[in-house]
Amino acid sequence: MTCIASAFKVLCLSLLFVAAVASRPTNRPKVFNVQRYGAKANGKTDNAKAFTNIWKSACTRKGGNSKIYVPKGTFYLGGVEFVGPCANQIEFVIDGTLLAPSNPRDIKKDTWIHFRYINNLIISKSFVKKKKQSYYLRCRYTRRPRERVLATK
Repeated sequence: MTCIASAFKVLCLSLLFVAAVASRPTNRPKVFNVQRYGAKANGKTDNAKAFTNIWKSACTRKGGNSKIYVPKGTFYLGGVEFVGPCANQIEFVIDGTLLAPSNPRDIKKDTWIHFRYINNLIISKSFVKKKKQSYYLRCRYTRRPRERVLATK
């Protein structure tokens, strides 16, 4: 009988351990794919609205980190601003190409891509393409905390 009782205790403890591990929240971020938010990888459609909407969803998500995924393809951006603070860490994973306007006057904002008031931002695998112009290579770092401009007019 004591052998059965011991085996039962071990079984119960094992089940409790498995239940505790299974109920723990994962550290994996929620992935937001820009194409599910309407972005088109045709190199012509301005995807600023889709990128703005996905940013809002990822930035306000509570309960874990967010990952914004840009798949392979060429995504034209006429100008976009990403504003925080966010509820979590955000990682941009760019497997595709972000295409800037060929003329700086075509940028619809003061800057092409602007991150403002954001902590814990990670940008990985990024590729930004310009069309024959060197003005996109300029990068301005301000003294104000948490603000980065990737390209200016």
